[in-house]
Amino acid sequence: MRYALQSIASLMLRRGITAHEFARWAEVAFVDAAVSQLVAQGVDPSFSRISALTGIQRHAVSDILGGSGNPRSTDGEGKAYQRNRLARVLAGWFEDPRFTTDDGRPRVLALEGEGISFSELVRVYSGDIYPGIILDELERVGAVRRRDDGAVEAISRRYTIGGADEESLRHAEQVAADIMRTIEHNTRAAPVERHYEDGAIASGLPADVVPMLSRLLERRAAAFLDDLEGWLASMESPENGGVLPSRKVRAGVRVVMVVEPEADSVDGARSD
Repeated sequence: MRYALQSIASLMLRRGITAHEFARWAEVAFVDAAVSQLVAQGVDPSFSRISALTGIQRHAVSDILGGSGNPRSTDGEGKAYQRNRLARVLAGWFEDPRFTTDDGRPRVLALEGEGISFSELVRVYSGDIYPGIILDELERVGAVRRRDDGAVEAISRRYTIGGADEESLRHAEQVAADIMRTIEHNTRAAPVERHYEDGAIASGLPADVVPMLSRLLERRAAAFLDDLEGWLASMESPENGGVLPSRKVRAGVRVVMVVEPEADSVDGARSD
């Protein structure tokens, strides 16, 4: 657990978040988890029960559930919606015959105008988001390039959100939450009910070949995810191959590249 928390702490420190602030977030998370567990067990989630289960003072539990000092935010929902639209626009650009060349490559598109254009692409695959917003975001994540003649060129179908802004932090939070939910589920589920989780890690890989690994993943993992996205989209549609309608869940796969520098440790820390 300390090893996993060290990565989280490094991210928090780069964002200027102190241990005190993080501890407050941790208390909120523990309270939320306790409420969920008690409700699942059919037990009334009273302040006293939550306090006994989490070790958090009863008055602090009351403050959290009452909203005082609660750092929850719903801003991420809008950003997730927008990222979903980015993915749809790119998928259409790479797959729709209207926006691809005869050999299947994404066309270079005029920004606006009659017929095939970037604005038309966004209208078809994004609908209610202004084309300029989509273009700015696709440029920011390195998926498109504006040419000198004003046309727009697709560079990559898939993109990675990074950097140090608020959206990147929310994205990192979502990725970490997805991975931890699978691990937590697998610790309590029967073998036949566990979610798939596996990896391929080399302990002594030469650092010089890491760029080769990155390019290999860009080709093979991206192709796998593209195929999977098509299947997921078909299952979400009303005509989903005869599958009976049921309750809706959020489900899918994440592929994450792992690189750990050999000197990544806290052994060099010293006391002043």
